[in-house]
Amino acid sequence: MERSSLDQGTARTAAELRLQLAQMTAVSQVLGRSAQDEKSKRYLAALDQSICRMLRIVGRLELTDRLGEEGPDRLEPAPVDLAELVRKLGERSGSLLACLEVELDVRAPDRLDARVDEGLIRQMLMELISNGAKAGRHVAVTLSRQGGRAVFTVEDDGPGVEPERLEHLFNSAEEAVPDWRRSGVGVAIARRVAELHEGTLVASCAPGKGLQAVASIPLGAGEEELFKTPTVAWDRGGFDEELVALSDLLPAQAFGPDDG
Repeated sequence: MERSSLDQGTARTAAELRLQLAQMTAVSQVLGRSAQDEKSKRYLAALDQSICRMLRIVGRLELTDRLGEEGPDRLEPAPVDLAELVRKLGERSGSLLACLEVELDVRAPDRLDARVDEGLIRQMLMELISNGAKAGRHVAVTLSRQGGRAVFTVEDDGPGVEPERLEHLFNSAEEAVPDWRRSGVGVAIARRVAELHEGTLVASCAPGKGLQAVASIPLGAGEEELFKTPTVAWDRGGFDEELVALSDLLPAQAFGPDDG
């Protein structure tokens, strides 16, 4: 079978899955309006948790397919204030990770304009934050400018990775990575996003001292254009994007009707 046929099949499958998930979400929302007792709310929370996790899987499938395509359409660059993007992402993600007693610390300058694919940069950061939250109780995200580049640093206080295993962090050879660090596809996606922006993503650590992932990307052109402040993005299933991205970590309570 030709590659183009496989790609079309993947796209159709993902679209059908999204349609079914949208129907499940609609039913959940209707049931949520009439749920009064705690038992019903717990069941609905578990249902929404499963929907979000499936949306995450479908999203990764679509994204992996997109990042593997040939041609210039893989990126949709536009002027973005990266500092505002990081702050908003950190605010929402931090409140969700608090359910796990994980502290998220975000540091960014007042403003840092760049020309990037906003959705992909957000996805890159969410994958790195999720990876850090699997390992430790404190995750720090720092955005800085170094010359003509934006530098994103994501650090955690987890147990770290042995040097001989570090090289496997960015591929799907998950059997070579400790259980708590088995993100495989996620960090591979993060590195691919950096590469598509003509940047790099590297990791360093010492056993027992956590892991540090550093993504460096050019700020890009387009200074003559009007810069925009990114707005909160929502998954097409109706769930908050950060909720979907962290759904494999969060407890069912985070998806309850009373938690938004």
